Amino acid sequence: MSTKDLVCLGEIVAAHGIKGWVKIVTFTEYPEDLVAYGPLIRQDMTPIVIHIENLKSATTVLARIEGCITRNQAETYRGTKLFIYKDQLPPLEEDEYYHEDLIGMKVFDEAGAVVGTVEALQNAGAGDFLEISPIEGSKPITAIFSNDSIIKIDLEKQELYIYSGFLLS
Repeated sequence: MSTKDLVCLGEIVAAHGIKGWVKIVTFTEYPEDLVAYGPLIRQDMTPIVIHIENLKSATTVLARIEGCITRNQAETYRGTKLFIYKDQLPPLEEDEYYHEDLIGMKVFDEAGAVVGTVEALQNAGAGDFLEISPIEGSKPITAIFSNDSIIKIDLEKQELYIYSGFLLS
């Protein structure tokens, strides 16, 4: 399997305390699901064992990494992304998508004009937002990602259609 078969479930963003704990931002529906799908690996394909100690918010957990017992050790994990293989994820219902499936899709408006390419999907607390790299111009476009904004998503063609009124910049 290659790195394209990986799905990022979270990222270690900071050390926490003096006992080697870390703060992790999760990209799962529920933060505790970070460890629910099986073994985690880093992008270099090495395994990493995480034990969740505390749920901080809807997207953040405090955890310890097996073998990491000091703050200095925890600091070395900052920026580490946590992955699983895509086939470890549960099957989706119809009209559901993993965020990873949307990255790289061509974006079109309701008239069929090309808007750009999906670079990322972010959650700002109030909802999900697409980051779109435009075809023309250098300024990225942000778009609301919701049932109301999306016309159609075609996974096979790698195309996403969105109402232009939901393009924010």
